[in-house]
Amino acid sequence: MAAMPVELDASELEYISSAGLRVLLKLKKAVGELTILNVNSEVYEILDITGFTSMLKREESAA
Repeated sequence: MAAMPVELDASELEYISSAGLRVLLKLKKAVGELTILNVNSEVYEILDITGFTSMLKREESAA
């Protein structure tokens, strides 16, 4: 059975800890295609520094 793509809305997310990154990694492994929507610049920077931007689809927020 193929996993379905998942979209997460990060519009309320101000920060992501290492525990949150671990959850994203486990979810990515479980579903295959994971997209994070409305990523603000602070969270995007953390995702970028940790290398998550290369393995996740993402959309940055306008703000």
